Amino acid sequence: MMPEYRTLVLLVFLGALTGCAGLAAPEQGREEANGEPVTMEDVVAINNQALALKEQGRFREAAGLLRTGIDSSPETPELHYNLAVISELYLLDLKAALLHYHHYRELSGSEDKQVAGWIADLERRLQ
Repeated sequence: MMPEYRTLVLLVFLGALTGCAGLAAPEQGREEANGEPVTMEDVVAINNQALALKEQGRFREAAGLLRTGIDSSPETPELHYNLAVISELYLLDLKAALLHYHHYRELSGSEDKQVAGWIADLERRLQ
């Protein structure tokens, strides 16, 4: 597990404990519908809520929440990663999974061999 991802996982866990809610990263200068800037805590909360929904078997809701997070913070790789996993394994939407794995890989800048393998497998299955 890469160090940045470990940090995000920890932030997600802490977000669950503190009950954060919301969307995206402040340095992007984005704002929520109410005009308030969105923060990294907001992104963590969205990701956390989606993972909780996934654990409850509410896969479509989790995917919808991740899409909302991506709309507000498209440069957050973890949102793409989790949407890819849910799309592939639970919704069986292989095209969406492939798209979001690619986004994750581009945004994270990592050479994650496991994700590269999943991408190759999806590309083969979609031929």
